[in-house]
Amino acid sequence: MTKYNPGYWRITPLFRAILEVLVSKPEGITESDLDEALKKKYGLVFAKSELYHTLMRLELTGLIQVEPVGREFFVKLSPRFNEYIK
Repeated sequence: MTKYNPGYWRITPLFRAILEVLVSKPEGITESDLDEALKKKYGLVFAKSELYHTLMRLELTGLIQVEPVGREFFVKLSPRFNEYIK
């Protein structure tokens, strides 16, 4: 696992890492758990704004669904995810 250094490109892009975490948890995951999983598994360091931007981009492309739950978001794969990745 390579730690992210702001002076270099990431080994794994944030959108790809998010999708990999969600594929391993098809029932969905809260925003805070997703944040911790990305930091633990990939060693990624990112701002909340970057996370929100990436989640919005993935939702607009139809790959994920994001739902507000209290003060957090609940993120899960779109039911049509498998159609998009073929």
